[in-house]
Amino acid sequence: MKLIACTLPLLAGIPSVLSAQVSLSFPKIQRPAVRASLGPISLVATMNGHGVTVRAGTSSSARRPVARSPRKSTGATASAARVLATAERHLGEKYVYGGETPGAFDCSGFVQYVFGRHGVPLPRTSRQQAEAGRWVPPAVASLRPGDLMLFASKGGRIDHVAIYAGNNRMLHSSAGAGGVVYDDLSTPRGKWYLARHVASRRVL
Repeated sequence: MKLIACTLPLLAGIPSVLSAQVSLSFPKIQRPAVRASLGPISLVATMNGHGVTVRAGTSSSARRPVARSPRKSTGATASAARVLATAERHLGEKYVYGGETPGAFDCSGFVQYVFGRHGVPLPRTSRQQAEAGRWVPPAVASLRPGDLMLFASKGGRIDHVAIYAGNNRMLHSSAGAGGVVYDDLSTPRGKWYLARHVASRRVL
């Protein structure tokens, strides 16, 4: 009982938000012990010839490292978001072969103009733009918003370029659509482009 009386003040000093479990044991060696678990803290009080000894520790579950989930992608970077916002302002403007100014763009003229507005100089043609920046695997899963998608629409040399906009869409000046449009890569039209997607470049 003396051991219990000595230990209770220790337990009283622990914040009430922690749940406590207390057990008493009186082994044959005549050294009674009080064991208490208070959340992640464990206390063991034993009586010996010199009085009461109290040991504090941390439970093994509290010491176990916490598994963290992988960091999720945050989508477009700030620079890519600005480029895409500029590109989007030209939606609906007509396609003109050789065009490189607002209101009359071809595919590579559109890309060169949009990136140039944000201090990213690019070559003039789609074949030249296929050498700009850094190589990216030609798969949609590898793309980030703002990446360039290069196409060989006739199965030979690169002849078209678009800006990947995220969410399985691209933004480009398309002769077939008559101007600057979004294309969803999961639609039949988008799949036609994907079948001819031969390269990707990261220029941001």
